Amino acid sequence: MRLEITENDILLLKLASSALIIFLVVRFLLMPRIAQLQEYDIQNDTLAETIAEMQASIDSIPGLEQRIESGKKELAEISATYYERMENHQVDELLTGIALKHGLFPVSLAIEETAPMIPEAYLYGVTAAGQGAVSDHYILTGRGNMVLRGEEGQFLSFLNDLENNYPALRLCSLQMDEQIYFDEDWNVVEQPDMSCTLEVYMHE
Repeated sequence: MRLEITENDILLLKLASSALIIFLVVRFLLMPRIAQLQEYDIQNDTLAETIAEMQASIDSIPGLEQRIESGKKELAEISATYYERMENHQVDELLTGIALKHGLFPVSLAIEETAPMIPEAYLYGVTAAGQGAVSDHYILTGRGNMVLRGEEGQFLSFLNDLENNYPALRLCSLQMDEQIYFDEDWNVVEQPDMSCTLEVYMHE
C-alpha cells in the first residue's frame, strides 16, 4: 500500500512545523526575555526610588547643617548660664570664694556628689487645670551645705550677690543662728552663723 502525500498534507505539515517553531521560540526565547525585562523594570524602579531618596537626602544637607548650627548656638546660649562640670574642689573654690568676697568666714562646707536631677524649684509645673505636673527636665546638679560666720550686712550682701550675679547657683535653704564666741582677748562675742544649702547647675 502506497502512502501518497497530497499538497494539503504538505501544507498541514508546514503549518504544524511553523506552529511548533513559533511555540518553541515564544516558550524558550521570548518568555524568558520578557520575564528578564520585567525584572529589569522592577530593578530600575527600585534604583530610581533609591536615587531619588539619595538626592533628597543630599538636597536636605544644607538645611540639616543649618539646623545643626542653629542647635549648637541654642545649646551654647542655654549652657552659657551654667557652669561646665566641676570637681568637688572647684565647687569648693567657687562657693568659698564668693563667701570670702563678702568678708564671711566659712566655718564648714560639705559638698554632695554631682548628679543629674530635677531641681526642687522646677519639680512641679502648673497645668491649665491647676494640678501639679512632674517635670522630666534633668539638670546636672551639685550641692554644697555651708555654714558661714559674719555680720548681718555681710550675709545680705552675699545673698544679693548670689541672686543678681550667679544664675547657675540657687539658694535652697537658709537658717540663721546666734552664736557666742570668744575673741582673742577672751571677750564674749555674739555673732550670727548662717547655714545654707546651695545648688550648683552644670552641663557636660
